[in-house]
Amino acid sequence: KARTRFEPRPIRPSPIYSRISKPVLHITVHHSTTATMRPTQALMGGPSVPHGKYSHYLGWWGHIGGEKQRGIITYGITPNRQNPFAGAAHDAVFNTWRRFSHQVLYFLPPLVAGWYIMDWATHRNHYLNSKQGRAEFGDEE
Repeated sequence: KARTRFEPRPIRPSPIYSRISKPVLHITVHHSTTATMRPTQALMGGPSVPHGKYSHYLGWWGHIGGEKQRGIITYGITPNRQNPFAGAAHDAVFNTWRRFSHQVLYFLPPLVAGWYIMDWATHRNHYLNSKQGRAEFGDEE
């Protein structure tokens, strides 16, 4: 059977559509600029899951309904056996050196260049404002 021009296409059912209570609007337009929208029938396909499974209260955090979890193993140590600062001084020294050595080439050359430029400018200013500087460059201005 050939479909008419504005007949809705069939959509494969999925679990998402099984929870929709309102009809889904779907329209197919074949080389036309005007079309009328027609609602499709409510899709009742999908898995055969009891309807109430998705509409009951699950519970608060830590007490959510469902099977108990199994196979989770946790280990702990008593507070009087813990040593939170074990190796902290050793790690601090070597971690600081590692981080410094990776960053030194980013800040040291501009720092040295700026230092020498400021040193040259300071000495040049002192010379230009001295007797010898005024005698040499006094007629310029």
